[in-house]
Amino acid sequence: MDWAAAVSRVEFRIPEAAQINLSRLEQRLPGAAATLPTLLAESPDPDAALNLLERLTGAPENHELLRRLDRSRFLIHYAIAVFGYSPWLGETLVQNTDLFASLARDRTLDRSHSREDFLEHFARFRSRSFETDMGQLLARFKKREYIRIMLRDVLEIASLAETTAEISALSDVLIEEATRHVDTALRNRYGSPRNLDHEGRLVDTPLAVLSMGKLGGNELNYSSDVDLLFLYGDGETDTPGEISNREYFIRLAQQVTDLLSRVSREGPVFRIDLRLRPQGAEGEPAVPLGHAIRYYAEVARDWELQALIKVRHSAGDVELSREFIRAVQPFVYREELNFPAIETAVNSLEKIGAHRRKHMATVRRADAIDVKLDRGGIRDIEFLVQCLQRVYGGSEPWLRSGGTLFSLQKLHDKAHISGKDFHELSQGYLFLRMVEHRLQLRRGQQVHRVPSLDSDLAVLYRSVVGEEARDRSTEVFVTQLRRTMNAVAGIYDRIIHHQQAQGRQERDTADFRLAPPEVGRENSYQQILERLATDAPALYEVAAQRDLTTHTRRNLQRFLSAAFTSSERYAALIHHPEAVGRALRLFQVSDYLTDILVRYPQELGALEEVASGARKTGVLERDSPASGDQSGLFKTDVSASGGHDPIFGFLASSSSPRSEKLGMLRQHYRHRSFTAGSRDVMDFRLVYESLAEMSAAADDAIAAALALAGQPPGIAVLALGRLGSYEFDLASDADLLFVRDEHSEADAMIKVAEQTVEALAAYTQDGTLFPVDLRLRPRGGEGELLVTPESLATYFAGEAQPWEALTYTKLRYVAGSEELALRAMTAVEEQLPRFAEDPGFPAAVRAMRAKLEKSDSEANFKVAAGGFYDIDYILSYLLVMYGVRDVQGNTRERLHTLASRALLSDDDCATLDAAAELLRTTGHVVRLVTGRSRKALPLGDHPRRVSEQLVSRILGRSLRDGLAAELEQTYKLVRPVYRKVLGADEAPASTNGA
Repeated sequence: MDWAAAVSRVEFRIPEAAQINLSRLEQRLPGAAATLPTLLAESPDPDAALNLLERLTGAPENHELLRRLDRSRFLIHYAIAVFGYSPWLGETLVQNTDLFASLARDRTLDRSHSREDFLEHFARFRSRSFETDMGQLLARFKKREYIRIMLRDVLEIASLAETTAEISALSDVLIEEATRHVDTALRNRYGSPRNLDHEGRLVDTPLAVLSMGKLGGNELNYSSDVDLLFLYGDGETDTPGEISNREYFIRLAQQVTDLLSRVSREGPVFRIDLRLRPQGAEGEPAVPLGHAIRYYAEVARDWELQALIKVRHSAGDVELSREFIRAVQPFVYREELNFPAIETAVNSLEKIGAHRRKHMATVRRADAIDVKLDRGGIRDIEFLVQCLQRVYGGSEPWLRSGGTLFSLQKLHDKAHISGKDFHELSQGYLFLRMVEHRLQLRRGQQVHRVPSLDSDLAVLYRSVVGEEARDRSTEVFVTQLRRTMNAVAGIYDRIIHHQQAQGRQERDTADFRLAPPEVGRENSYQQILERLATDAPALYEVAAQRDLTTHTRRNLQRFLSAAFTSSERYAALIHHPEAVGRALRLFQVSDYLTDILVRYPQELGALEEVASGARKTGVLERDSPASGDQSGLFKTDVSASGGHDPIFGFLASSSSPRSEKLGMLRQHYRHRSFTAGSRDVMDFRLVYESLAEMSAAADDAIAAALALAGQPPGIAVLALGRLGSYEFDLASDADLLFVRDEHSEADAMIKVAEQTVEALAAYTQDGTLFPVDLRLRPRGGEGELLVTPESLATYFAGEAQPWEALTYTKLRYVAGSEELALRAMTAVEEQLPRFAEDPGFPAAVRAMRAKLEKSDSEANFKVAAGGFYDIDYILSYLLVMYGVRDVQGNTRERLHTLASRALLSDDDCATLDAAAELLRTTGHVVRLVTGRSRKALPLGDHPRRVSEQLVSRILGRSLRDGLAAELEQTYKLVRPVYRKVLGADEAPASTNGA
């Protein structure tokens, strides 16, 4: 293989070393070596990934491993993912090659592991180990389990919440095992600690280990401090012993802390922090229950009470933990609005800020970004959420939950934060926690500061955003970080100021009062079933089905847990159990549709439409390419005024405030998108029908947005790209061109265009519609926002490039003045012959296509040789080259029209038609399953499997060798047609010889 060429497609820092390593791997993994450049191109640190892979395969004792890797190539993908994201865990994988057998055998990356799973795994691991050092055994087990957790994380199988929950569950088990180990040793030496109960009986004295902070909120990082509180039961035995209960539990707490903190060859298990215990560093490491309750009732400072928001049971006696949590709740929350809690958050944050400024004054890079402690960082968001929980949690007990994201959702649902602030805070928190995770995965260290070296920053950037970092400066990443943190800081300041102002008006709320003891927390699936069995037997029957897959049950749990956050949501479910039953298929297949239902359960009603076969007015009945003949290269008889859809049409005449109309626009577009996606999952309809429905919804939304902006005479909106060819999809950008009459007032029309774009793309509490891309206008981002027919004619007569000629074959009318749109389209149409007459046109097209092909990996089903761009270029090239002016519609319709004109042979048309259908279906299904515009098949086992199954059902045929193999075979059939049409040295004749 030409490794020099392969290396050039990967961003190696030391390409010479990479070429040597790849040559060695070709000898060791002959069957899999060809896939390495593609996998390495996706790695955030391909140099580290390749070096560790070479070490792994170069060990003489790993002959069996080499055979396994060559046989199960997905394991190579897993290895490169671990090595590229985390050299720290990469060393663990190199030293524990038996993990490959486990990954190949179990195939469980598609599900989260529970506390019970980890307990079972540890018991099995311990039984096979000869290690006698318990601390080292726990540390090694933790790092081995981290490999599976981080694979689910970096392969985008698990969400942030799932990742931190798994790390937290694993940590609970490690603490439990350490406590059991120490307790057993102490009992063997001193006997069991015992006390007299209230009836005078001698009983064992219980111990509980409670967690606070990140672990208490089930939000632990890969490298967090663990905040613990050791509690033991009250009372002393009247039987003399070698040591008292107090001494016993103090020794136990000290030895557990030492066991978990001690550095071994595997490193420490955790960094344990006991400073949140009563009296802090001056208090005893283990505290009796009664003393702890009295402390929080009478002595504790307000910030200590705030820390109890996240307290929960981690190990030991669960009943003792529950007794403590119930007892302290009235001191943490008040029934009245607790405005003094604002001062707690402000004062604590100011202390942290002062410490941060003092520390930064001693380091060289004072401008370094700390994603945790800087203004607008993770700590700001967590403090703000806790502050609002304490203000309102007394009167609204269900606001009391430990997790930050879950608490944000509850605060938003009760209107304590606006929709816009909720979006900014939740998205900001997800982004900053992602950065924090990627930073800590690199070396296993507790770091929060973004690196200053550009090479390290580039690795971090790629690890956070993936493909989006390609060919982008790290400054883009830094700018995004600062913008996110500035937005959070602004919200924090505004909300804190508002709450403080309210507090000054209500100083009479200074005393604590007893609050209801019930604590609102995330519901386990068993808790959900128990509640449904009482409240809604019909819904219980749906949720209790034994044949639900793990993925279906997990998404159903998310949906039901969200419904429990308000009585309105819960009532809607109870009254429509049959709709929840229909949603089970969505929960199994589509995380995208699940997310919509979790946020907006009222969309369950759309499943009734799908079940009854109903169509929304204006979605498919319109004069679309799926339903009739076309006239003109640029079709002008498309009514897109929004009148086909009565709700979109209503917006133009409604006297409601603009904000309400924007909300209605988003709500209705979301409804139509959800309905379309649900129909695809449940009815398995052909992809072009689905894309036509999505395009019609986008057309109506654009027309409604233009109407909201006033829609004066003399302006038109036209579509290009996927929307122009009626193939708009979920997560697509809308490529638009705004045209104005040359006699119109330019500034006024610019304002209308800007308001239209803002109505479509701006975020409100109801979300956004879709991104709008205006860069396909003449001169791109540097060109005028609006063009005139005359300026279009001038531009295409002289400046326009060949790629623009191809792009503008999809230009079509969407909204505004049809007469003006026709003039604009005619202006372009009349200039296209100059490209066909240019002898260099075919070579220019081939060069553009070759550049795109080299821009990404072979796994990209758009740019790969034989991918969709081959088909798209063939179509657009033939339309321009032969001056065809009466073709309109989607890819299939354009292909058939070209074949009917003898510009494409029937065989080639059939090849391209089948290929386009497969590629469009695959792309659409991947978007449905993942909710993202991915360029390749999903990496996770579950999304990849359900994507393949859904593609097969939609196409109505079996994919015998799998979807990936089907795509590869398709590429091999398409590329020869591309070469035949575009030739090598001269402009081609038609493929029929006509």
